[in-house]
Amino acid sequence: MNKDVIQFCGEYPKDFVSINIASSPDFVFKPDSSFSSVKLHDIDGNTVFVNSFIECEHYVMGGWNYNYSEINNFSYTELSVILIVAMSIHFLFNKNKKQKTKNL
Repeated sequence: MNKDVIQFCGEYPKDFVSINIASSPDFVFKPDSSFSSVKLHDIDGNTVFVNSFIECEHYVMGGWNYNYSEINNFSYTELSVILIVAMSIHFLFNKNKKQKTKNL
């Protein structure tokens, strides 16, 4: 049992049998109604939604095991802080400018 597969796909089903999909080029993944869709990312940021445990395992084992949403959330937080600081500086600058103009 692979740690990355468990992290992204959940626990292995009790009756799970691994299939060598690489030896079957015409293999078609069938959606599993008991499996909640999972969004996976590769190293380039490409996205795929998988609809069964076996499909999820296949993609994760093939390198689709990156979670970009955590990185994006950090970037949005960073951007928000910068924006607030910039707006505060702009407000203080304009307030100071108005006071100087008023005193003239």
